[in-house]
Amino acid sequence: MADTYPPSPPPTPPGPPSMQPPGTVPPPPPPGAPAPQALPWEQPGYPALEGLYETAKLILTAPSQAFARMSLTGTLGKPLTYAIIFGWVGIIANQIYSIALRGAMMGFLSHLPGYNPRLMFGLPVFASVGLMIVAPVFVLIGVFVWAAILHLFLMLVGGANTGFSSTVRVVCYTGTVQVLQVVPFCGGMIAAVWGLVLYIIGLAVAHRTTQGKSALAVLLPLVLCCVCVAIVALAFGAAIAAAIGHLGRFAR
Repeated sequence: MADTYPPSPPPTPPGPPSMQPPGTVPPPPPPGAPAPQALPWEQPGYPALEGLYETAKLILTAPSQAFARMSLTGTLGKPLTYAIIFGWVGIIANQIYSIALRGAMMGFLSHLPGYNPRLMFGLPVFASVGLMIVAPVFVLIGVFVWAAILHLFLMLVGGANTGFSSTVRVVCYTGTVQVLQVVPFCGGMIAAVWGLVLYIIGLAVAHRTTQGKSALAVLLPLVLCCVCVAIVALAFGAAIAAAIGHLGRFAR
């Protein structure tokens, strides 16, 4: 008689995105399993304002879950519209604070002796208003340029697994952080830092790669940019020092 063994227990299903170990992303659903519920903003028939609010709240507070629910197929109309809305809000808030700060500075300096009213601080008011009007164009350009840079570096580190449109979608929904620009003084800094975190999480989930690779793809362009700026600054400083030394020898 053949030996009989008790049936092996079924494999333990993976936990939700928030329960995954650091550096991993939730695996794709098995064949035949229902797809995760789409983001409220992407669900047909969902009220627009409510969908906008619920999606933004989900991305800011539970990014792993939000990006796991983000659609990777279909047109880019919804994600781009989302990015334009939040990018527009951020630019308007930024320019309003810029106008207010410029007015306060000019009001303060006007009481100082030798004040020249022709001195300008920041953009003129008409330029700030113009920037608010054309902001959607700059948002769209920024989305595709930054997505192209991220996708290039993601390819270089071997983490681009689901195509360029996935990177565009991550950039669009990470634009949620622009709403933090409404916070005076520190809103821009908070948005920048939290945006980097969302890029890393979003790229890892959307491309089914590790957070280490997505972190490299996000941080390497910034490091290279800082290195280039430092090199230019050093070269400029060396040129000025050489010019001053030459003038000193000429004066003697």
